[in-house]
Amino acid sequence: MRHSLLPFQLLRPFFLLASVAAVGVIACRRGAPASGPDARGDAPGISERDARARANAVRLEPFQSVDHAFRDAKSHLPHSVRLTVQDSADWRTVWARIAGPNAAAEPPAVDFTREMLLVAGMGEQPCMGYLINIDTIFRDDDRRIYAVVRERHRGAGCGCLNEVVSPVDVVRVPRTIRPVTFLERRESNVCEVR
Repeated sequence: MRHSLLPFQLLRPFFLLASVAAVGVIACRRGAPASGPDARGDAPGISERDARARANAVRLEPFQSVDHAFRDAKSHLPHSVRLTVQDSADWRTVWARIAGPNAAAEPPAVDFTREMLLVAGMGEQPCMGYLINIDTIFRDDDRRIYAVVRERHRGAGCGCLNEVVSPVDVVRVPRTIRPVTFLERRESNVCEVR
């Protein structure tokens, strides 16, 4: 009986080592994020937390200027939004929400073969003194776009003119299929007490 177990006992460490190596290879393949674009040219998705860390770590190329297609304090957007618009049908729908149901104005013209729009809306605010602005646009080496959205809120000592506002900013950027990350900045107005 002892002779029949001897080959298994000799090969046991080999089988154990081979199975541990196979499990390690499978785990590494599953856990490794995709490093480059896929076959369609899409960059691998990243979470918001990863995007913020990446924005701090990667070399960013700022745009020379920000092309504001439309900016107004009195939009009809009731809630805060951050949108990318990549075709004319979506733009007409978003414009109807921005301009309101009775607006006669046509939406600003956009060449969606070369451009897309970034929309930042603050939603309804109780009075004047609120502002939203996409003030800086960056692009990284993977051509992902980062838009800095700056919200300005009424300060504690500031007066309030009783008029409901809903600030919105719409910006043109070069068209991309890469993810867009909105980096939020919040500021408050400083008012002197008299």
